[in-house]
Formats: sequence, C-alpha cells, structure tokens
Amino acid sequence: MLKNMLKLLKYLSCLLLFILILVFLYHQYSLNKEKKLLTSSIGQRVEVDGKKMNVYVAGNGPKTLVFLSGSGTSSPILDFKSLYSKLVKDYRVVVVEKFGYGFSDDWSKDRDLDTILSQTRKALQKADVKGPYVLLPHSMSGLEALHWSASYPKEVEAIIGLDMSLSQAYDKYRSNRLLYKTLQLAANLGLSRWLYSPDKEIHSLSNGSLNLKERSIYKALFYRRPLSNAIIKEAEEVKSNAKLVKQDKFPAIPYLLFVSNGQGTGFAKQDWQDMSKDFAKEHKNVQLKSFDVPHYIHSYIPGELAKEIRKFLK
Repeated sequence: MLKNMLKLLKYLSCLLLFILILVFLYHQYSLNKEKKLLTSSIGQRVEVDGKKMNVYVAGNGPKTLVFLSGSGTSSPILDFKSLYSKLVKDYRVVVVEKFGYGFSDDWSKDRDLDTILSQTRKALQKADVKGPYVLLPHSMSGLEALHWSASYPKEVEAIIGLDMSLSQAYDKYRSNRLLYKTLQLAANLGLSRWLYSPDKEIHSLSNGSLNLKERSIYKALFYRRPLSNAIIKEAEEVKSNAKLVKQDKFPAIPYLLFVSNGQGTGFAKQDWQDMSKDFAKEHKNVQLKSFDVPHYIHSYIPGELAKEIRKFLK
C-alpha cells in the first residue's frame, strides 16, 4: 500500500513538473512575441541614478499636473489615460513611472520615501518639467505626495488625491517577504497567465479608454513584470515611510481628496473614508468628494473627476 502511494506521489510530482515546464516555455514564447510591443516607450526614458525612468508629458496648459501611481500598477501611463485625456487640452499632464513600473527599469535597492522622491524629482528635471506642480497621487503614492509638499513646499501648489492612502492606513500593516517572493516566482514561471486575467481585473482595460494596441501594451507590461523588485521593496518599507509622513508638517496648500468606497483597499467602506475625513479635520483647505466606486477611482468615473478638478483649479 505504502509502495503504491509513493509511486503515485512520484508520478504526480513528475506530472506537475512537466506542466510547470510547459507553462514556463509558453510564457517565454509569449514574452518574446510581446517584446515587439515594448521596443519603444510611451514617453521618454531619462537617466536617473544610473538607470532609466520613464516620463510621459503632454499638453501645454498653465498648470502642470503630475500623476503618481499606486503600488503594483503595471502601466501608470495607460492606467491614468482615462482621466488625463480629459484634462490634457487645458493643462500640462505628466505621468512619472517610478522604478519597477511601466517602461522604467527595475530597482532592488532602498525604497524609502526620500529616495523615491529624489528620483521622481530628478526624472522631472531631466524631462525639463518645471514646477510648481499639482500632484495627483493614487493609493500608496499619497505618502510620496505629502512628503514632497512637506520637504519642498515651493514645488507643490496643490494635491488632488485619487483615493490616495494616508499614513494611518499602514498602522497595522505587516510585510511578508516570503509571500511576495513566492508570488514573484510564480509570476516569473508564467502562472500569472493562467491564474490572473488582466482583462477582468484591471478596469482600465475594459472601460473603453484604451485602443486595441494600448490594451496589448498594458498586458505585455503586466506579463513582463507583474511583481518587480522595486514593488516588493516598497511594500517592505511602506510602514516606515508612513511613520516618516506622520512626523511631517504640511504647508497650507489646497487639497481635493477623491475617496472611494474602499473596495480593493483591504478596508471597510467607513474605515477607509474616515481616514480622509480625519485628515480634513486636521488640515485647512481640504475638499472631500466621496464616490461609491472601487479604489482605482480614476478608471471608473474619469468624467466626474475631470469636472471637479477643473472647478478646483480655477
């Protein structure tokens, strides 16, 4: 009986290994085909700290809007398109793809806020994008935007939060490096092609804002690097970054905070919205706008957000 069970286990192990090899080979074949879509970046790649960061610039309006993506967004430039395409006629629109995102190189070193902010500012300088800036952070990049305003107040004239995270969101956060590395290994083997559907999970791919080629590029970027080293390092250091922001003193700039129903944040609706309400009570010049849509708020109601942004920036 035991001998038969061992034989079965050996057979199943060999079968699993064979399947994984097939999955990996198909993944490599697909990556090779998708390379054609990524031969040139959307935007310009500039040198920062010995590597290349990608910056997208469009429009020539009187104010410069800088979009900062949240954690894990494979293509910030294409993900934000549904919103900035409605603003580009009236403003200068900029999307900075941090290391580990979009067309930018990966990064395995520190991802503390001062390093991230320094690299973002260098990328803007290299792309000849001068301030002051109106920052539009999504999710985790809310920490970067707030730290930016505290560290270089003359560079930030306003913050428009696209369901941005605040420091207290990470009070109980626990990093799990083993989990991240396991997921990264699974993705690199090609399992993400079978276990995750970008078309269903990424709303920007189905909301009609991207053409067929852009959707293909977005998915190619996702499959090439669904979980970069930089993203893992950000997750490991976000708690200490949040603590740093708690110590910051923010200038008296205007804020417009768009807040979602919490879906996709890991928080209940009330808990998520209460954090922004608390921020509004503690600071002057804060406008709050709550919507019953998920966390990637800019891809669900871009028209409404663009209308509110124009009113706010008048």
